[in-house]
Amino acid sequence: MNFPTALSEPAASLGAVFEECLNDDEEPGMEGNAPSILLAHPFVSGIDWNAAEAHVARLQRQLAQAVEHQNRSAIRHYKHLLRHSHHAKLLAIRLVTQENHGRKTPGVDGRIALTASQRDILVQTIDLERRPLPVRRVFIPKKNGKLRPLGIPTIQDRVGQALHKLAMEPEWDLQFEPNSYGFRPQRSTWDAIAQCFTLLSRRNSPPWVIEGDIQGFFDHVDHDKLLARLAPEDRGYVRRILQAPTLDPKRGLLANLRGTPQGGILSPLLANIALHGMETALQTIARHQGGLSNPSGVGIHIVRYADDFIITCPTKEQAEQCLEAIATWLHEQVGVELNREKTHITAMTEGFDFLGFNLRKYHGKLLIKPSKASQLAFLGKVKALLTANQTTRTDILLYRLNPLLRGWAYYYRTVVSKQVFSYCDYRLYQMLWQWARRRHPQKSKRWVQAKYFTQRGSRHWVFTDGQRDVFHLAAVPILRHIKVQGRRSPFRPADAAYYVRRRQQLLRRQWTGFQQRIVAKTAGQCGLCARPILEDPVHHQGPSVSGIRFHQMIPPSLGGQATLANVFVTHRWCQQQYVRRFGPHHLPDNPTRFLTQDEVLQDGRVVPARQSSPAHHTG
Repeated sequence: MNFPTALSEPAASLGAVFEECLNDDEEPGMEGNAPSILLAHPFVSGIDWNAAEAHVARLQRQLAQAVEHQNRSAIRHYKHLLRHSHHAKLLAIRLVTQENHGRKTPGVDGRIALTASQRDILVQTIDLERRPLPVRRVFIPKKNGKLRPLGIPTIQDRVGQALHKLAMEPEWDLQFEPNSYGFRPQRSTWDAIAQCFTLLSRRNSPPWVIEGDIQGFFDHVDHDKLLARLAPEDRGYVRRILQAPTLDPKRGLLANLRGTPQGGILSPLLANIALHGMETALQTIARHQGGLSNPSGVGIHIVRYADDFIITCPTKEQAEQCLEAIATWLHEQVGVELNREKTHITAMTEGFDFLGFNLRKYHGKLLIKPSKASQLAFLGKVKALLTANQTTRTDILLYRLNPLLRGWAYYYRTVVSKQVFSYCDYRLYQMLWQWARRRHPQKSKRWVQAKYFTQRGSRHWVFTDGQRDVFHLAAVPILRHIKVQGRRSPFRPADAAYYVRRRQQLLRRQWTGFQQRIVAKTAGQCGLCARPILEDPVHHQGPSVSGIRFHQMIPPSLGGQATLANVFVTHRWCQQQYVRRFGPHHLPDNPTRFLTQDEVLQDGRVVPARQSSPAHHTG
């Protein structure tokens, strides 16, 4: 990536510090001078992660090129290399045990791999030929109050699934239809919503929409129909994964005869494979009806995100015909049924919800806003957090609350959200006022106001702990998303330049000028492991699940400020390992590197130079 010229310490000057690496088994809070820049993934001695990533990426590009040339022998060869590559195994283990949010959730064997020694053992024990162990069934709540079943494989089986995904995804991503956006690399819900805007924003756009919902999709996919779509070299592996029994906490061991259990790394890819061809089938239906992409712009189109989809139609009669035709195709090709209660034919003047957004035409103009259900769910989470932290210190409350607010606002900042953000700020103020009043029932309102609220410019009643304010949703700028081009794939060598340009464009738009200068210091590399920052800074589900963090080397608890000198860009897993090893209040070695000219160290804390005492000055 081409970042702006470094404004501070360049990445090359940090090389000497990168050489220092402590044993991963050492405990946080140890004595001595700990390195300030730390290798994040030392679970196997001497791993060159840049070389490992480059090797796997090269094999995937070669596989994609063989797919484009329809060279079956080369396709089988590169898949075999990917499944048995030592570098691919290392990346799969890193994904499952360090990057994945479910890394602390064990399977039926009760094992996890969070330490270096456990990951070392895992490298040696991967066996793709063995039959997977049963998956552990757990239940998580859905929006409607019901429970969603998840199947949690063992840690070894998850690594195996990650290897299969590395081998299968390049082949299928080149074949997937252009308006399929769910669980594909370099695509997001923002792309799906941008495509909806393209189809529906014109005055002569289709006025009717089918809101499709498949009943229990992941639980009812027909195994035989799915396996028939796969290449012969993949069927044996995938069949064993699909047929692994389920250990239910109430009913015991159950056979898996249908469905792809949610919770497995390979399940989203298998779901996309099962639904592959829906867009082509819809085009065939549209040709028979004579309404596909006619010169006036009115036509029948589909936008699909995993098992959620919408279909635009010129008339209600055509929508009814398309609905029956798609239901027949799903039954015959996938073995699933439409949920008739949740599948609706809706006029654009009434609007519909899709992926947490509400799309509706007001007097001929399309506006996309956060849906009512999403707003209520978000405010409910905020209320639950405040209820669960009634006696928590204010700074800790803000530490837990602000990421929730920031993540929700960043997810919806690509649409018409200013009014919604202002309303949520008002509701948040009401809840925080009640939280503060409940803590001090014997104090006056004026006393509570003086203790918990302040004024920031023209804004009154700003909740604060004295150093950190509550996140202001209405201050988030609206930033339009640039949709990915439909047929592009990150695995196709010819598209590499396109994705480099697209990534640079997105990063510059999403990061503030201050963040761009921070990234420029290390030339786009992680400040803790020196590997490139590869993931978008703001994930489509918010920064709470993003892989990028802006880390303060001298923590705020020791007086560290969010200055250009003190902040580095890091991977999320690098930051987590650094904090786990040294604790959240660690003063790095040679800390003066992270100070500005107006700051000095005094008794292990950062203080303004004008307030320092010469007798206590250290550095």
